[in-house]
Amino acid sequence: MKKGEKVLSFVKLEKEIESAYRERLSNTKRPEETADVFVEFAIGLLNKINPQITRNQIDQIYFDPESENGYRLSPNLEKILGEEVLKKSDITAILKRMALNAVHRRKALIADNERTNMFRMQERPDQR
Repeated sequence: MKKGEKVLSFVKLEKEIESAYRERLSNTKRPEETADVFVEFAIGLLNKINPQITRNQIDQIYFDPESENGYRLSPNLEKILGEEVLKKSDITAILKRMALNAVHRRKALIADNERTNMFRMQERPDQR
């Protein structure tokens, strides 16, 4: 973006869903559930930006905890959103924040699970 160029902002929409999103993430019990929560809320947010994006496109946004952004959009979903929204707005930063929150929750669940399994392995049979 060039200096002085108008930027579309969707922070208001992010704030509308933020507390519900964080609550749902914190209530997840298994690492794989974090992907489902992210995708559900991301599609909901994108639908508010462009009503053509519906739950039918839920398989076109990918939670990718190994990537830098934490997510990927399909080319079709990018086309529906449009270049202006993708390049001249804060939507990619918002989706990245949401995805990274899910990545952190996923990592915490994996670490908790590993600690629990280690504790179970250390238990002696006479302590059960």
